[in-house]
Amino acid sequence: MKKVLSILLIGLMLLVSTNTVLAAGDSLDIEKVAIQSIKNSQQAQSVDRQVTEAQKNYENIEGLSNTLRGTLQYSNSYATIQAVILTPLKMENMVTVVTNAKTVLTNYLRLSSYQAYIALLKANYAQTIQQGLMNDLAADYKTAQQQESLGLISPSQMRLTEIAYLQAQYGYDSAKKAFDSASMNVNNLMGEDLTKQYSTLQDYNIVPADKIKTLNDYVNLALANRLEIVNAQSQLDVDKKGFELGKSAIPTDYDLYCDQEQQTLDNDQNNLDLAKIGVQKNIIQLYANLQAKMKVLEAQKNLEDMAAANFNSAEIQYKNSMLSIQDFDKAKVSKAQADVNYKNAQMDAWLAQTLMNLASGAGYVPLNLSLSSGSSTHVNKPLLTGPSHDK
Repeated sequence: MKKVLSILLIGLMLLVSTNTVLAAGDSLDIEKVAIQSIKNSQQAQSVDRQVTEAQKNYENIEGLSNTLRGTLQYSNSYATIQAVILTPLKMENMVTVVTNAKTVLTNYLRLSSYQAYIALLKANYAQTIQQGLMNDLAADYKTAQQQESLGLISPSQMRLTEIAYLQAQYGYDSAKKAFDSASMNVNNLMGEDLTKQYSTLQDYNIVPADKIKTLNDYVNLALANRLEIVNAQSQLDVDKKGFELGKSAIPTDYDLYCDQEQQTLDNDQNNLDLAKIGVQKNIIQLYANLQAKMKVLEAQKNLEDMAAANFNSAEIQYKNSMLSIQDFDKAKVSKAQADVNYKNAQMDAWLAQTLMNLASGAGYVPLNLSLSSGSSTHVNKPLLTGPSHDK
């Protein structure tokens, strides 16, 4: 009996080593999908235009400011101060806000493309293993038919072998449909023909780390890096500067002016505090998810090792006529399912680690832009996996 299933997973891994003999257009990897998906995204193209517009507006305002700068020695009116100092400062902040939004949106699109490619890989693994299982059980079914004709097994035993083969055939058909659907989704993200197929789906760069950081490490990184916090702090700094410049113009009702501006600063500080709280909550939620994925990975590795040992034992027993073909088929099915489950757990753990790295970096939840006000807030936009970022 061929050891088809015992080498299937090894065969999948060896796909990576054969990539060098294939044309570049025949292979696909997760980063290629991400790059092409971002390039094809209308959202990315829209925010690119916003960045260009903000930069152009800033350059125009800065040019006007430089023209008026020489008049400061003759006039210290608030209008002049605002035109020379405050308005360029606000526009510079807007450029930063929009650029930050582009960074976060890029992370969001990258993560979405990762999810789509991993779904494709999962479907491909399942299809490959189900095909091997179906072919192997087809051979067993043929053997059982011969054994029944010789009176070596009963018709009911032969029927059980037939049922196992038909179930494997159904499993393969289902896996193929899932693969076709996942392939169309990836092609759609990349802007390719929906029916385009690839000779090789690479997974060499989808390897989860053995260890993860502590929760405190991730929280501290996020508080230092998340761009919704950076934006909120920047808005507070700009409004503080505006407050001081406004006071220098000696407002008609100084006390009223100070009260109104202090209210603005208090609101900015509140937004900053809320952003920090939201980020911490997000990291705590994602960390729980990450820990769960790492535990599943460890458990599935143990189950895969156990299934491999059981399969090897069953094969020896079957060859020595100590095990029925039906029980041997059960061992094959268990081994195939364990292989799929372990590969899925590896990819789920990698994706959870990637999500956490993005969450503790610039962020991954698209920012809501308001080009007229110069302010920025973040919004909830749930992803396909993992908790969404709460306000």
